[in-house]
Amino acid sequence: MPKLKIALLDDDAHRADFIKASLLQHGFDVVACMTIDYVNMLRLEHLHADVILLDMDNPHRDIIENCVSQFNLPTVLFTKNSQKDTIKNAIDAGVTAYILDGIEPNKLEAILSIAIEQFKKHKQLEDDLKETKTKLADRKDIEKAKVLLMQLHGLSEDTAFQVLRKNAMSQRITMGEMSRRLLDAQALLSGNIKD
Repeated sequence: MPKLKIALLDDDAHRADFIKASLLQHGFDVVACMTIDYVNMLRLEHLHADVILLDMDNPHRDIIENCVSQFNLPTVLFTKNSQKDTIKNAIDAGVTAYILDGIEPNKLEAILSIAIEQFKKHKQLEDDLKETKTKLADRKDIEKAKVLLMQLHGLSEDTAFQVLRKNAMSQRITMGEMSRRLLDAQALLSGNIKD
């Protein structure tokens, strides 16, 4: 198994250096090691990290959210803070794993493997939900566009569907997109412009 590439973010520079040395000693590939203050200045995608390790005495939701949204990687938070609100805020902010202990390199590989699999599963669920919402929105728009074509041109439902499909295929777009274009054009022509 290839070495996991770790980006280590800490709120204590001396501790970060110590943890980095320990991780390297245990065979991990630390591609970044910095304090939380420098998070906005670094783009981890250029480092090809597999996972982010956050080591924070006092986790703040905004910092965690920033890391999760900016880097879109599995994020494991190590802290000694066991307050329920802090745990809830960290999980809500997108932390993949919340570990109430210091970083122990001999246990880290298992923790990271679990976190990475959890992250993949969560991303798959998000993608599935997004796809389902898109399909539902497409169906609604297709139905509206069919009704519009039926009213404007006196077409049957089947013929209106065929017209939408043919135009979508000729323009190499989805039927949902074709329907939205038709509905937007009708709104523009009738003066019902959306803000």
